[in-house]
Amino acid sequence: MRHLTPQQNRLMRRRARFLAAVLAVVCFGGLLVRLFTLQVLDPGGYAARAADQQLRGATLPAARGEIYSADGTLLAASETCWTIRASPRELDDALVQPAAQALSEILEIDYEETLEKFSQRTSNDCLLSRRVDRETADAVRNWCTEHGAEGIQIRQDTKRVYPQGDFMGGILGFTDVDNAGLWGLELEYNEQLTGQNGEILTAKNAWGYDMPTHYQTLVEAIPGNTLTLTIDANIQHWLESAMDAAVREHNVAQRGVGIVMDVQTGAILAMTSQPDYDPNTPRRIINEETRAAVDALTGEERSAALQEAQQTQWRNKAISDLYEPGSVFKLITAAAALDTGVCTPDDTFVCAGKINVAGTWFRCANGHVHGVETFAQGLAVSCNPCFIQIGARLGKENFCNYFEAFGLREATGIDLPGEIKRSEYYTADRMGLVQDFGLLKMIVKTIKIKKKQRPHFCVGVVGSVTYGWGLIVQAIRHF
Repeated sequence: MRHLTPQQNRLMRRRARFLAAVLAVVCFGGLLVRLFTLQVLDPGGYAARAADQQLRGATLPAARGEIYSADGTLLAASETCWTIRASPRELDDALVQPAAQALSEILEIDYEETLEKFSQRTSNDCLLSRRVDRETADAVRNWCTEHGAEGIQIRQDTKRVYPQGDFMGGILGFTDVDNAGLWGLELEYNEQLTGQNGEILTAKNAWGYDMPTHYQTLVEAIPGNTLTLTIDANIQHWLESAMDAAVREHNVAQRGVGIVMDVQTGAILAMTSQPDYDPNTPRRIINEETRAAVDALTGEERSAALQEAQQTQWRNKAISDLYEPGSVFKLITAAAALDTGVCTPDDTFVCAGKINVAGTWFRCANGHVHGVETFAQGLAVSCNPCFIQIGARLGKENFCNYFEAFGLREATGIDLPGEIKRSEYYTADRMGLVQDFGLLKMIVKTIKIKKKQRPHFCVGVVGSVTYGWGLIVQAIRHF
């Protein structure tokens, strides 16, 4: 047997100590780096994972802001409802079938689907029914209490309601199932109307079950802002009633349109496209013939027809469709003629019932022959030959300048979604003899939305709310 010398023993001990030191540095250094990472660089990582394992969060939906008319009528509000969900893994095995049977009857949902959901014993969450009323929610709660059923969750929710029913649908618009605005004012002011959701944090044990309620933490929901309109509900009711009667009397196929505006400020006091839809049931087709035609189809053809019919009735014709003002535009011609001085209220014109311009005959409405009449009288009876002569005096350059001054080349910027950004109109260089002397026939057009194109959520009002209206008011005061 070979013996080690004292010198060899000392060398081996030194090597052993060095290796131990290196091992200690590596191990403790790694621990120090890990601790530094957890405590300094990522202090919230494990805390978040722990909270996820220990807490169950339930959202408290915020109430959407209310909408009022200028006279204080409530037009849109949020109503409390309840959503019924379940955690099948928490439901006792013996209660799977009875719970599916009872809840399917209370909630009026399919029994087979409910039983299939409850039979998935590892599932921690499934939706049973949304937006049920208090009576239904209480019936579910009472059954669960009576039978000791765990895992059935009754969560408070909100839904959008329109207390006035079939009123102002085209202006108000509506929301989706998550209370997000989809149309009209609900879309335009969605950010302001949407509140901030709250939350309930409940402690849960290692099996994922809720622990006693004194572990709960509540974060209150913050409701959305209130919106007050320039619309006067009384004027709106009168306008809708009158437009509905006119549409029925004259068998209007493409809906009638009406706007009431404060000419001093541009504020919209009433606006409607009749017949209008009920914002509480916006997806129901209001035209019976159209609804029957859609219901007769199947598959993708029916889906496409339904979508087109819905978007047609949702579109606010007052601001999104083609508009030809016709004799209404005589006010613009009259204001321009008075403001430039080419005419006075006492100037006279002759109406022989018709007038020839460059080979084209223009007749007075309903065969009227007014004879000699003043400017003011011609405007009062809306005489076509009179205003053709006024247009000839005004000239195309002046006419087009005032057309622009009235703001008719630009969008009005009204606070509703989808206003067409430009109009179609004649310019001075595009006018021929008939257009030049027959300015009565000047037509302002908004761009037509293609049928297959998704409609804009836009709003616009034909007319100006600034300089132009002042000229009209000035012209009317002369008479």
